[in-house]
Amino acid sequence: MSNLTTHITTFNCGRALPSTSHLANELFNNSPTFPPDLIVLCLQEIAPIGYAFLGGSFLAPYFSRFSTVVHDAVSKRFESNADYTPLLVRNAGMTGLMVFARSDVKERIRWIETAEVGVGMYEMGNKGAVGARLGFAGEDDETIPVTFVSAHLAPMEDQCERRNADWQSICEALVFTREDFDATHNDEDSQPLLNTASAESRNSTSEHTLFSPLSHVFFAGDLNYRTADTPPSTTDHQIWPHPTSDPNHPSYRDLWANDQLNRELRNKNTLHLLTEAPVTFPPTYKYSKAAQNAAKHGKPLPSGGTGEQQTWSWAKHRVPSWCDRILFLAGGKADVDVHSYDALSVQPTSDHRPVTMSVTIPLKWPKFAADMKPPFKMRSDWRERRAAARRYEVLVGIASYLALTWEGEALLVATLAGILGGYVALRAMLAA
Repeated sequence: MSNLTTHITTFNCGRALPSTSHLANELFNNSPTFPPDLIVLCLQEIAPIGYAFLGGSFLAPYFSRFSTVVHDAVSKRFESNADYTPLLVRNAGMTGLMVFARSDVKERIRWIETAEVGVGMYEMGNKGAVGARLGFAGEDDETIPVTFVSAHLAPMEDQCERRNADWQSICEALVFTREDFDATHNDEDSQPLLNTASAESRNSTSEHTLFSPLSHVFFAGDLNYRTADTPPSTTDHQIWPHPTSDPNHPSYRDLWANDQLNRELRNKNTLHLLTEAPVTFPPTYKYSKAAQNAAKHGKPLPSGGTGEQQTWSWAKHRVPSWCDRILFLAGGKADVDVHSYDALSVQPTSDHRPVTMSVTIPLKWPKFAADMKPPFKMRSDWRERRAAARRYEVLVGIASYLALTWEGEALLVATLAGILGGYVALRAMLAA
């Protein structure tokens, strides 16, 4: 295996379970006809905050739904030609990462490193990043690392500098540590498949950051860079283009010219060292409830008209933007080969469109420039800060679960009823 074919999807789930049929039918629309070696899902707002912050069994239904999506998508596109194992499932608060490997490919993985960081309030994981670095057996039996990161940066048009600061925090505190991994384990009921440590895994205590040491890197997510620095006025939506797939639409060119991410990349203010394939798809955010309902019932988005007739697909209070992006670290002669980079159709459960990229990664050391260095140094206190943020997440998760979910409300009512009932019974006993 000298190359690694990989299909990457980034999707802001809108805190809802995805529609299995809608997403599975399209997941591999723009991929090659052969089954990829790896399937990577980068997920944001994967579940309501109470479930996401508590994690564990509270998140199991959401990850299970995406496993079903992958299974159905593979069956529809590749029939019986592929057998995938859920290699790992990780989350940092509301941001998730899932990696599926073909059974024959899994045997070439020598070790796994994972990392997580929050960049929201108090560094909790309402925004943040989660990453996985896989060591593959490459040419001449070298171990070639390949890194995948799912990220969610700060929202709102006027928060561009905050997004840049979030990127810096990710570079400083997304620290990869070695997991226990057994490539021969085949229990599909175990997620993730991380078990007995190999000798190489046991002997490694190194802490690695996103760019140290350098490896193949894929950074995907709802990066939230917008096409305006201020929120839209009440009439701006009247001139927005309809969601056409034509990349040469004049209105799209006007929006693209003001894309914050392109500007900040040019000015070297964010996502240092990373590059992006040409973007030829419409804005991925923010689609209206009407557009989501149309997707649910299989109706196409409008393809013409003027004024309200052509703009009802967009939410009026957000400028249409390419929020969902996939970037990668270019490596010269050992660079990745991008086969496709595109957005899927509007999903009935989210105001974001999923974005997919199909690539071939050469399993040999990339020929990075001699002066290519990490843009920021690792924080020495990253572990303590993440532990403190995790404590906040648990507290917020419990409060959100009790206040914002029907199960939590039922539990709270039952608890209060029990306390009240016990009080009445005690009073009766004392009175007797």
